Amino acid sequence: MKRRWMFTLLTASLVAGMVGTSYADVKLSGAELRLRGIMVDNKDANQDGGGFEQRTRLGVDASVDNVKGYVQIQDSRMWGDENTTTDTAESYQALDVAQAYVDFANLGGAPLNLRIGRQALAYGDQRLIGSLEWNNSSRRFDAIKLTYKHSAADIDVFTAKIFDDGEDWGNDENLNGIYASLKNIPQVSALDLYLIQKIHGTDETNFYTLGARVAGAVSSINLDYGAELAFQSGDATNTVNQDANAFDIRAGYTIPNVLGGLRLGIEYAAATGQDSSSDSTAFDNLYPTNHYLYGFTDDVIWSNTNSWSINASMTPIDKLKLAIEYWNYKLAEDVGGKDDNGSEINIRANHELSKNVNCEAAYVIRDAGDVTTAAYGGYGTIPVDKSATFGYFMINVKFM
Repeated sequence: MKRRWMFTLLTASLVAGMVGTSYADVKLSGAELRLRGIMVDNKDANQDGGGFEQRTRLGVDASVDNVKGYVQIQDSRMWGDENTTTDTAESYQALDVAQAYVDFANLGGAPLNLRIGRQALAYGDQRLIGSLEWNNSSRRFDAIKLTYKHSAADIDVFTAKIFDDGEDWGNDENLNGIYASLKNIPQVSALDLYLIQKIHGTDETNFYTLGARVAGAVSSINLDYGAELAFQSGDATNTVNQDANAFDIRAGYTIPNVLGGLRLGIEYAAATGQDSSSDSTAFDNLYPTNHYLYGFTDDVIWSNTNSWSINASMTPIDKLKLAIEYWNYKLAEDVGGKDDNGSEINIRANHELSKNVNCEAAYVIRDAGDVTTAAYGGYGTIPVDKSATFGYFMINVKFM
């Protein structure tokens, strides 16, 4: 493992050096250091304590005319996992290639860009496809993406290899999609249309997610809004149909002439679960970034849920944002005749110290309901009708 990464780094350095001295504009980019301390108090499940996570990134890109290559190395670790710097166990090798792709711009003289390689894919609110930046390792896709940019719309067409069977191409797991973002619509900041195909040859999975997303504001009455709707249809397996849907709707009102621009908001998120029919009716959440969307403990996803939220936020001083939200969770399809999945209260502060340094702190109270589905973000299951708390402090430094 160590030899492989040493070879990778050496090769990348040599290539970048040769390209840089001969032809290309080479520069460092995507350098980042993120530190996060987490504490958990879940006494009823004997889960108390916490730890520190650290993520370090360093990238380099080289450009020649309309071609750019980019490589980003990432080290992701939990403090204390590596007992000493001389540990050689494979489990301690936290270094990885976060991104490595080549861009071909203005293909054929048209506003077309082709990106090939390991890359981040994130669309809309990231309810279905996200880069999962909250996770210390994040999520990247081995993909090919063609982007068309026009004054009326941006359109991405992509295909990603999720899992390679190693033998028959038809047994691989792939994600294909078209994502279009329309522009220049009055009082609409985003209007997206998408079609996503999920294929898993071994399971004979082949279904489509068709959806739309809108977001905007009516400035004359201080109202902002957003909504997303998605339908899934196709083959869950060779004998079971996929037939599911999900939606989210939200709105907010900013009170005029109030210190800090106090915004009050409401939101409702719903997605089908597995019912008693022979079809697969549970909505597939695909590859999302759920953190921040349905609470902070990440045990509620866009599947089998009927959840609502009330929230408030304000900026009392420049670059300091305070927010509080309450979520109430119900299951769309009950478990043992019960559908109460509990509630969550989140309090968050975000302070931008400079354009390169951002600090965030949050405190969460998660109350379990009367169903046994609440898993507390990897820190143990909260017993029925019990509660637990979760908090973190995070500092993110971007060097370039």
